[in-house]
Amino acid sequence: MIAHMRRQMAMIGYKQMPVWYPTSNEIIDDFERVGKQFKISRFIPNIPPLYDWIMGFYERPSNRSALKGPVLDNAAEIIDVGVGTGYLLHQLLKMTKDGQHITAVDLSPKMLTNARQYVEKQNEPSGRIDYYQVDCREMVWPDNFFNLYVSSYLFDLLPEDEVQSAISEMVRILRPGGMAILVTMTTEIVDLVGAKRFFYRFMNELYCFGYRGGRWNPLWQFMFDGYAPHCRPIDLGGYLRNNPVLKIAYSKLSRVSLFPVKIYYVIKTAQ
Repeated sequence: MIAHMRRQMAMIGYKQMPVWYPTSNEIIDDFERVGKQFKISRFIPNIPPLYDWIMGFYERPSNRSALKGPVLDNAAEIIDVGVGTGYLLHQLLKMTKDGQHITAVDLSPKMLTNARQYVEKQNEPSGRIDYYQVDCREMVWPDNFFNLYVSSYLFDLLPEDEVQSAISEMVRILRPGGMAILVTMTTEIVDLVGAKRFFYRFMNELYCFGYRGGRWNPLWQFMFDGYAPHCRPIDLGGYLRNNPVLKIAYSKLSRVSLFPVKIYYVIKTAQ
């Protein structure tokens, strides 16, 4: 009994919760719905841009942090996988130049539409972006096509077996020497010390407590009806290290609200 309790205590903040859907295709309707209208409660409808505002409030700081540095400079072909509402896509457009082409990918047609509309509203020239409705596990591009693969809050909403297949497909379409910038909620906080690690372990445990059999508990579902917060903390670094041609060049900790987020800069080594 005591040994079991110790094991449970040791796992606080490091759990990887299972998702409740068999495949990511089965939640596309959720994202189609929230892409059209967000409701903060069942009784108060709000205009669609509020979904983007909520996503922005939580996710934009980590997205901006992910794109800092020289990684974008020499990437002629860039792919943004899981563009969502389009904020990171717009940042990519702003931080790149003529001659750098961006491919925008999402499985949800409505999210692709939202991303396109968001970019167009920023009055930025968008002729360097092409949009595709594509599954991250089955890309349509040939091997070794892209210099840079960017993805924000995608891998942490995939079922476990899909994380592996999405990474394999990322490896296939990246050129040797190409890089990936990946942003996810994280359980990889063992390198932290003291109060910071304790705080993030507590916040991860609190986040996971919101799940009930893999779904949000009734109170959170009531408060955020129409929002699709399927992401959960995962150890993406563990998956990446299991791939023999990937090397994590650097990683840094960010946050989404008060919950820990990891940003990985990954290189595809020569095969």
